Amino acid sequence: RFQREAQAASALNHPNICTIYDIGEQDGKPFIAMEFLDGRMLKECIGGEPLPLEQVVHLGLEIADGLGAAHAKGIVHRDVKPANIFVTERRDAKILDFGLAKLSSTPEEDATTLTMDAVENVNEDQLTIPGTAIGTVAYMSPEQVRGEVLDARTDLFSFGVVLYEMATGRRAFPGLTSGVVTEAILNRAPTPLRQVIPNASPALQQIITKALEKDPKLRYQKAADILTDLQGLKSGLESSRTPRVGLAKQLSALRPRRVAIAGTIVLSALAVGIWLFHPRRAQALRATDTIVLADFSNSTGDAVFDDTLKQALAVDLGQSPFLNILSQEKVRQTLRQMTRSPGERLTQDLAREVCQRAGSKAYLAGSIAALGTQYVIGLEAQNCASGDALAREQVTAAGKEQVLQALGQAAAKLRNGVGESLSSVRKFDVPLEQATTNSLEALKAYTLGRKTQYEKGDVEAIPIFKRGIELDPNFALAHSWLGAIYSNLNQPSLGADYLKKAFDLRDRVTEREKFSITANYYLLVTGELEKANQTFELWIQVYPRDDAPYPNLGATRMVLGQYEKAAEEAREGLRLEPTDVIEYANLGQIYLALNRFDEARHTTEEALGRKLEHTALHLNLYALAFFQGNVAAMKQQADSANGKAGAEDQMLSLESDTEAWSGRLGKARERSRQAVESARRNDEKEPAALWQANAALREALFGNADAARQHAAAAVALAPESHDARAQAALAYALAGDAKNAQSLADDLAKRFPQDTVVQSVWLPTIRAQIETNRKNAAQSIELLQAAAPYELGMLTVSAANSCLYPVYVRAEAYLSAQQGPDAAAEFQKILDHRGLSWNCGTGSLAHLGLARGYAMQGDTTKAKAAYQDFLALWKDADPDIPILIAAKSEYAELQ
Repeated sequence: RFQREAQAASALNHPNICTIYDIGEQDGKPFIAMEFLDGRMLKECIGGEPLPLEQVVHLGLEIADGLGAAHAKGIVHRDVKPANIFVTERRDAKILDFGLAKLSSTPEEDATTLTMDAVENVNEDQLTIPGTAIGTVAYMSPEQVRGEVLDARTDLFSFGVVLYEMATGRRAFPGLTSGVVTEAILNRAPTPLRQVIPNASPALQQIITKALEKDPKLRYQKAADILTDLQGLKSGLESSRTPRVGLAKQLSALRPRRVAIAGTIVLSALAVGIWLFHPRRAQALRATDTIVLADFSNSTGDAVFDDTLKQALAVDLGQSPFLNILSQEKVRQTLRQMTRSPGERLTQDLAREVCQRAGSKAYLAGSIAALGTQYVIGLEAQNCASGDALAREQVTAAGKEQVLQALGQAAAKLRNGVGESLSSVRKFDVPLEQATTNSLEALKAYTLGRKTQYEKGDVEAIPIFKRGIELDPNFALAHSWLGAIYSNLNQPSLGADYLKKAFDLRDRVTEREKFSITANYYLLVTGELEKANQTFELWIQVYPRDDAPYPNLGATRMVLGQYEKAAEEAREGLRLEPTDVIEYANLGQIYLALNRFDEARHTTEEALGRKLEHTALHLNLYALAFFQGNVAAMKQQADSANGKAGAEDQMLSLESDTEAWSGRLGKARERSRQAVESARRNDEKEPAALWQANAALREALFGNADAARQHAAAAVALAPESHDARAQAALAYALAGDAKNAQSLADDLAKRFPQDTVVQSVWLPTIRAQIETNRKNAAQSIELLQAAAPYELGMLTVSAANSCLYPVYVRAEAYLSAQQGPDAAAEFQKILDHRGLSWNCGTGSLAHLGLARGYAMQGDTTKAKAAYQDFLALWKDADPDIPILIAAKSEYAELQ
């Protein structure tokens, strides 16, 4: 055990693990020289009384961080307990005693089983018996008790036991004998916190409950996961009270530390009066701390460096899994709370104030000055509470072209200086001029594009990003950002070329940006949703505190119809970034899809209350007003989009659907015409094609075959490369009975997008099924639609606000064609049951008519009459010449 501890602990260098400086032998007796620690064991700190919640969270974060570092080295502690955790006078946790650590994955190391007779009737301190049990009984995991092969998850269970004891002052699994204790570990849950502490934190209870899952598969899978949840709890505490400076670890001056010679554990308690001295740099930051980036001080007089170097530094530091840069949106929100302009330049003084207000640990300031033909670049990280310098770096660039390279070198040194391990810096260190561009002018355009996008919107930013690409055609980040903007503006085919170029250049960028580029390529170019999800999930594993993957992962879940999972992703994204307007919009849309209207309203209004703004928020509120029949509220939301490029056309098309919902086809046509013209006026051809295709589908559903074909042809002509417009046009042709054009477009889609999940599994089966229904091959139609069943409740595209449930509608019509009334009625009812998903789609109002036809086919006249009456009441103000309305009135009359 002595050798094991020496080997394990000496392999670790982490502020929350007791540092081993030397191992050796003196006079035939082995020794370990470790850092001197002044304080008390955690067991003594608890002393049978609950610790304050702030202290539980603070110590829990540090213990989890230390365990994560050990696990990253392949070391499983196997004896995590309060008696093996030290709390220094500075309130820092230190994990001790790696004497039972597992250094390899050989099953033999885990095979030692618990001998109950040997540990009966012993107190807690005696429960660790060398040669008898691997670990301390009261803190063992179930798999440890059973003598099974162990991995890092056993430490996380034991850590959960420690958290429980810190929170309550009691053992989670009490008992006078090991038999009683192990039975509880295997079969019972601890007494809930609130039964012990009435005002216990529900969030802490959730964390402990998950950590203490009996099945390792249901437990936290890695220390980073529990670290993230504890950080969320900490953030919640900080947002509800003034941060306590006493919990922040201050940087001490570099000085020799006393190091004690530990006595041997196996042979004897050797007392040796020798002190070793070893200079050890204090670690300034930990993984849970956030940093504010100040603007660069530019004394060169060259405007190309303004904002540009800060953006470059953000990219460079962003590749670090250790550093946690406070997002620009959080900085802007903090400035608003300070009654400052959200776009105000962050001087060092203002950055320090923002840092303190946001609860960050440090701010990082940069400077550049000219020295003849050379440039001197300085970086300094300072503790925003004390003003102490945590790390400083200064480099010289031989010329303007070498500034980015020099800045990258300084940033790498600074990362190590503030506490990131050297191995991490080396692993995640793509040269800055490669990760961005070697053209300062191109980088300046990219930086201005990001700023313009925030201040003025996507449309205004497009030409600026294009300028950056003109200056450097291999600027991967600019290609990626521009491709994403086009996708957000419903112009995915325009964005596809940029996203593909970024994908081709992905080996030039940082690891974080590579994840983004790869995932977006699969999501928006090839349409391989499962590959996109896998990339997003891997991104989260490598960068667990990064909020960026969550909105996109949630979006793919929505396309796949996995709304509960999408909600989880959105909530986690908002926990990490509470000011992400896209995440708010997505979550509101998800709640709508789940018919959880109150939550949708609360989420959307919360975003607007935070002064966040996005068209999608107003679309959500429009839908909620539509469900209530609140015409004034619908108009208010529609008016909010007037004159806004990328928003006005979308809202006009939504209004056209509202008119069509009640059969006011003439007004619907006018709104669709305005939507198409608005998009074309802003040179947005793909959205114009989508609104034209939407009009085509409506005409086809209502029985106007000629008008449907005309609109479908116009949609394809407007944007020949848009696969969404072509897919909708193909379905419109099929619904209008034009098999030739429908089949031609379907074959073209199959050829162009062979890997696209939605095209291959939803659109093509639906189009082909409708063609077969027209040919009276209803059985073949129903069989074709089996492929669409797993995705039929999905959004069909990441840019859609709702889903018209076309696969369900086409299947219902096929059942009617096959004279299967009950099955048809069930499909139409499915559409009605998902009103929050279909919003004001024509399929929603027509589902009432389809339901009536299904009941009539069953011979259930009473239900059929009621359903016909529902439809005719809905269409009481409808244009009288609509073919499907004429048919409905005739059918209803026959039932009288």
